[in-house]
Amino acid sequence: MSQNIKVNEKDKHLFDMFQAEFTLKAGKKITQQELFSRIMEFTRSKKDNFFGKIQTLPLSENDVKKIRALQDDWGVKTEESDIDSTIYGA
Repeated sequence: MSQNIKVNEKDKHLFDMFQAEFTLKAGKKITQQELFSRIMEFTRSKKDNFFGKIQTLPLSENDVKKIRALQDDWGVKTEESDIDSTIYGA
């Protein structure tokens, strides 16, 4: 059974580029249907990782509580400038 899906121009261009790169690396052409099927198979096999990447924001209150439970006071006073210099090197 064949179905159509709407794809924006940017994603279509990326998909075409991915198809071309696959062709170069594999040394053989692949149809868009076959490429899409392989992408879906790969994503399905890594779905926990995939779904972890698309966590929606804002976080739920329960998620915020879980994150805050991980916080620990090390007894060191930290200024904003200390944080900035550590993270941004400025």
